[in-house]
Amino acid sequence: MSARLYSVEELQKMTEFRAVVHDPRYEIEQIVPAGNYYDLQVFWDWKDDSAWGDGKGSLLVSDIGGQPQRETDWAMGHGAIYRLNSNNSLDTIMAPGVGRQAGVFRPIIAPEGWGEWGGHIFFGSQVIPHRGGAVVEHMVYRIGPGDKHPQGFCVAPKNGTVGGGVSGALLTGVFGRKGTPEEGLLLIFSMHNCTIYAITPDGAIRPWLLMDGVSAPGPVMAYRLFYADPEIVGEENMLVVEGKWNSSFDDEASHVFEPRHYRVADGTIYPEVIETLAGGAGLRAPEAFGAFGGDSFRPENAGFISSVHWTEGDAQALPYTTSIMRRDADGNEHLFVSDVQAGQNLIAFAGDRMIVSNMGHSYSSGNFKNPDGTLFVVRPKK
Repeated sequence: MSARLYSVEELQKMTEFRAVVHDPRYEIEQIVPAGNYYDLQVFWDWKDDSAWGDGKGSLLVSDIGGQPQRETDWAMGHGAIYRLNSNNSLDTIMAPGVGRQAGVFRPIIAPEGWGEWGGHIFFGSQVIPHRGGAVVEHMVYRIGPGDKHPQGFCVAPKNGTVGGGVSGALLTGVFGRKGTPEEGLLLIFSMHNCTIYAITPDGAIRPWLLMDGVSAPGPVMAYRLFYADPEIVGEENMLVVEGKWNSSFDDEASHVFEPRHYRVADGTIYPEVIETLAGGAGLRAPEAFGAFGGDSFRPENAGFISSVHWTEGDAQALPYTTSIMRRDADGNEHLFVSDVQAGQNLIAFAGDRMIVSNMGHSYSSGNFKNPDGTLFVVRPKK
């Protein structure tokens, strides 16, 4: 596929902002247009009182792509971490490409009390860059407040049969909540070998749950691991895998996003689909979000998603098929934002703002090396 580099003007035309908010009490604004950042992802587990914030409604944002120079050198690491301040400026936490071989995939912040690492950022990535590293065991990296470079924390070992057992496409899941069987653990998962791993603060890592369909249920290639909203599923601390049964890296790739949700409990994953989560994981808006504070919001990808593993043709703009849905206190869903450009859309809340990131054509796939990442916000009108 072509490695053409596009101009800022071309990228902004490909990512024209068209999103519309469907309530007159709110306003919407694109705050980061294409041209500077690659595969932006808001920190979905963000807390406003985080030590990484500015105390005024800021938010951390990671970027899978980008290196110090514009031309890509696949012998180097890629990706960065930024703080989006309340005035929409961006401060650099970890500069592009300084993470050794590491890209930056879905970082998560450790809670206070997790050994000596409370408040540290953890993320999974490769130990060898580019294509060759995709089929080698992956590493968990750590970066502490004030640090500029990540440190290796542990390497996920081989496990199971899918993908040769290799722990590729390693993503963070959750820190176990107090009072649950997962308390004290950082749970991460490998999309490549259908394994959930457990990490303890001393850096030990072990396979925690296998979902390979051979010696364990599945196969299930997970997209996300999270605690479900109790108001939606009817119980506290339900641990859920988002993925699709009978899917794995060994199957033919599909561009269609068809997530299902399955309970994880008692050392296994259950095949029954959790129907109340059919639309996907949502986030509760804080009271500062105005009239809809306390409601749950989620992206609706309408069957289309551009993930980290494939891209559309690099000259083709992605369709405007994503919406953001609002779930009210009675469980009814309403269209909140429409005409969002497809890609991997994530939402987070900080202060009175909903911040939406979009990872469009994927840098990490090696096919599209252009800065087409964007951010927009929705907030109550003043």
